Amino acid sequence: MTHGDPTKTYLWCNVCRRSFRHEDAPGARCPVCGAEMHPIGKMNAILRGLMATEMVASDLRTKHRQLVRMIWTRNGMGEQYYRVLAPGIPYNRFEAQVTELLCRGAAEGWVRFCLPPAPSATEEDYRLEFVDEERFVTELEQLAEATRKH
Repeated sequence: MTHGDPTKTYLWCNVCRRSFRHEDAPGARCPVCGAEMHPIGKMNAILRGLMATEMVASDLRTKHRQLVRMIWTRNGMGEQYYRVLAPGIPYNRFEAQVTELLCRGAAEGWVRFCLPPAPSATEEDYRLEFVDEERFVTELEQLAEATRKH
């Protein structure tokens, strides 16, 4: 599948109803949900974005998920989980699914993300804490098992 000239197109996610620059979506996968994306012209991307009313809020949601992803994958942890679980899906999809799992865990209270009050150069100031580590392990195993079945 060709993804068009990256200087003349954006990538569109039908699931999230958003467009992304090629460099923001490695492997033409949505950085938010992991769905496969397709190229669209710049004007089409602008119009679709306006019609989907996904302007400012989506950028904040996307950046939030990117920060969550950066925290949990730091120091090669993402690759380690991927190797141990062998989920049967490409790494970028696994990464997106675990990011969503951790966001859900934070919303439900069994995961906590600790952020400094102001930007910090110290990576350890950005960390993930498990309120219920057993719940995380169970959820992660279920996610890996579900991906192996497909």
